[in-house]
Amino acid sequence: MKRFFLPLLSLAVSCTALFGQDLPAAIQTMKTSYAASGSIVMLDNSTISIQPHMPAPVCALPRNENGKTTWSFYNFPLASIRVSLTEVDETLILEDRVFTDPDADKSYKPGDLGDMTMVVVSSRPGKQFHTLIYDLEKFQHLSPGPHSSSDYGQAPDDTEAFGLIFPDPAAAHSFERALRQAVVLARAQAAAEPAHP
Repeated sequence: MKRFFLPLLSLAVSCTALFGQDLPAAIQTMKTSYAASGSIVMLDNSTISIQPHMPAPVCALPRNENGKTTWSFYNFPLASIRVSLTEVDETLILEDRVFTDPDADKSYKPGDLGDMTMVVVSSRPGKQFHTLIYDLEKFQHLSPGPHSSSDYGQAPDDTEAFGLIFPDPAAAHSFERALRQAVVLARAQAAAEPAHP
């Protein structure tokens, strides 16, 4: 039994090194893809902070139901989202083309494509993302100049899902692929690490 210990240990070390190299590359791809919409900071080897540009747009999403167009409106007034990659459900990363024109529901014609892509990220069952939200109306009525977070009602909140907005659909696709890869790598890395007593 002892003769297998060193090869297995060597394999575990090499796997951890491989995960460690690929994960920062996936995070870098996410950063690059998201640059037009906000910033991403790697907090540790499995946690990132996403900081969207403020204010967040109101997104209108059309649906065709029985030949009639219905609309859903979404807003994600998030100052930051702390994302533990191991807690993301990579099977529930979804995207939709959305409209940010406030009059989109009046001018829309069937077949029109939205001007933005919304990527929705969900947590695994029983997990939540820690966020800082703000009051969009307060933020939009701020006078020019520096302001404290209390001026626009920033407060902590927890959520099971959040949406990110991308002006470029190709950037949204790239972000999705990199996020899925990062989630799988972070989970594999966590499984390869020795358990702490």
